[in-house]
Amino acid sequence: MTLPSRVVMALLWIASLLVVGSIATAQTLQRQRSDPAPVISGEDLGFKPEGWQGKTRTGTWVVRINGEWVDAIAVNKMSPASTR
Repeated sequence: MTLPSRVVMALLWIASLLVVGSIATAQTLQRQRSDPAPVISGEDLGFKPEGWQGKTRTGTWVVRINGEWVDAIAVNKMSPASTR
C-alpha cells in the first residue's frame, strides 16, 4: 500500500522546515562577553564595539571625560534657512 503523493509532499515539506529552522537557529547564536568591550580610540574620542550586523560592526561613540569613557550623543542643530 503506497501513500498518496500529497501526504509524501506534506512530509517532505515539514522535514524541509525542520532542517531550515535548525540551520537558521544555529547561525543566530552569539557568544556573550562577560568583560567590557575594549574601546578603539584616539586621545579623547573612541568607538566601543558592541556587536555585528552582517559584516558591519555596531557600537557606540564615546568620549573620555576625566579618564572615564562616557557615551556620546550626536545633537542635530537646526539653522534657519537663508533668504538670499
